[in-house]
Amino acid sequence: MNKIRSLLIAGALVPAFALGACEDEKTAQAPSAPPPAPEAPAQPAPPEKPAAETAKEGLDKLREAAEKAAKDLQPTLDKARDAANQALKDAQPAIDEARKAAEQLGASVGEIVKNAQDDFKQATENLEKRLNELQGGRPVVSGDPAAALSPPEKLRTDTRAAAKAAAAGVGPAYVGVWAVQASDCAKVDQEALEIFAVITPTTIRRYESMCNMPETPLTKDGATVDAECVAEGDVGMQTLLFSLPSPDSLTISGSEGAGVNLVRCHLPG
Repeated sequence: MNKIRSLLIAGALVPAFALGACEDEKTAQAPSAPPPAPEAPAQPAPPEKPAAETAKEGLDKLREAAEKAAKDLQPTLDKARDAANQALKDAQPAIDEARKAAEQLGASVGEIVKNAQDDFKQATENLEKRLNELQGGRPVVSGDPAAALSPPEKLRTDTRAAAKAAAAGVGPAYVGVWAVQASDCAKVDQEALEIFAVITPTTIRRYESMCNMPETPLTKDGATVDAECVAEGDVGMQTLLFSLPSPDSLTISGSEGAGVNLVRCHLPG
């Protein structure tokens, strides 16, 4: 009985031992696992850029953008510049003429005034010379004694010429010496008069003004003349209208329409 138990135990142990031996053989035959790879050393973080370098990079980018924008815009700027230059070139002749006129006017205002005064003087002297030749040098006396002028030697050249021309019938009927009233005639060229007129065929002198004008025929509606006048050192154009209600009365109107009524003066007898 004990012998049988011993055989059973031995039979059980043999397979177990064999299994264990097999497992040991498998273990011995299995390849060993590779050792774990060593960990790579940690890379250090890149150093931060200095603020100045960062700012420089930003400025460089802005400059590049500005240069590109300027390059893209250049054709348009070129066209605008060319157009402006052409416009200036086209206008240059007119600019030059305007500059010359301005320079001449600015540099010769006094000369213009002097020329106008010389023309006035020459015209009245020539007229008086012609009248003296016609009349033999003797003054023509006519008209209301109350409207007499001062003696001829005390009168200005244009006053003598205007009075002689009116008496001789030379020129349009508005030619003559005129004052507001008869008693003012003796004051002409002797005292300051604010309202009077000395008119020859080509000149008219009034208070602080003298004018050259074209000889203009008188019609039933009067005569309208464009006179170049010198007044207080300035030269300008004036439009004057002469009308005669009667042979010895004259109305002078300006462009504004207001008129002044005058009476004819004459040389003394």
